[in-house]
Amino acid sequence: MTDAQTQIGQPASSSQSNADLAPILPAGSWDSHVHVIDEERYAFHPDHLFRPKKASLDDLLAFEQTLGVSHVCLIQVSVYKTDNRLLVDTLRELRGRARGVVVIDPDTITDAELDEMHAVGVRGVRLNIKTGDQTLSREYFCDLLQKYARRLRPRNWAIQIYLSLPQFKLIADEIPKLSNAEGTVPVVIDHLGHPNQSRPVHEQEGYTELMSSLRRKEIYLKLSATYRFPNLPALGAYAKDVIRTAPTQIIWASDWPHTGSVEYNPGGNRKIHQEYRRVDDVGYVRQCIDWCDGDEDLIRQIWVENPRRLWQYNEPIQQKL
Repeated sequence: MTDAQTQIGQPASSSQSNADLAPILPAGSWDSHVHVIDEERYAFHPDHLFRPKKASLDDLLAFEQTLGVSHVCLIQVSVYKTDNRLLVDTLRELRGRARGVVVIDPDTITDAELDEMHAVGVRGVRLNIKTGDQTLSREYFCDLLQKYARRLRPRNWAIQIYLSLPQFKLIADEIPKLSNAEGTVPVVIDHLGHPNQSRPVHEQEGYTELMSSLRRKEIYLKLSATYRFPNLPALGAYAKDVIRTAPTQIIWASDWPHTGSVEYNPGGNRKIHQEYRRVDDVGYVRQCIDWCDGDEDLIRQIWVENPRRLWQYNEPIQQKL
């Protein structure tokens, strides 16, 4: 995407006219990575690394309607850390039409709390290693995954990991060990593994391990947030590579409302409300469809079938949001 398509802006696609926003996705499509943010309703964690403006459920529904999206998976935004109340409340408001991924402390959360979250549609937890640039040893990272897996197996919840591509190499061999006779723990990697923009992905550390895990169907990979690495050489070739390598393991997401995250902090000041990036979401959807080479079965698999399976959405498809 061009620099002009990733400027700071308001939630949703306010820069685009309604004439540009015709539904273009198959019926029952999912957006598997969105956030709701409301500091007035629920205060951010004292240690939040940036301060985004409000992005309400109404804003989200208006945005998804422009794309023809029917279902969403809400992802706990990092500024709330383990306070999942806004996400859980939003799932209740959506009355079963959505799913959620929360952030937890596996050492302190109770089974009763996990059961309550499951009842409203939570189907996974997120582990954010990328924001804040955490440096972890292989042993610590693998032990951490197993600690989470012990809590997730009884409910077959996914663990969603935001990391940089080289960090994937640290855990590639551990991923198959997370599921066992006690339950399944699907592993979801955010934002195409967040490659570095310095060189083509196939030359980067972690690429070989990521592609091998995809071929063995050990992970799901989110086709999302490519505006975070707009100068990546041969991005389209990489996207097509992962899609064709593991079509059953790719899910699409917008990453709405496009927070600026830590790198957009004005002078590092966490007290200033941060604007959202202005992204050509419709253009991005069309680009992703182009990467599928017009294969309607493949498009339906990525936007409908794969997320329904991953997020355990077994109910009949309902009305669009």
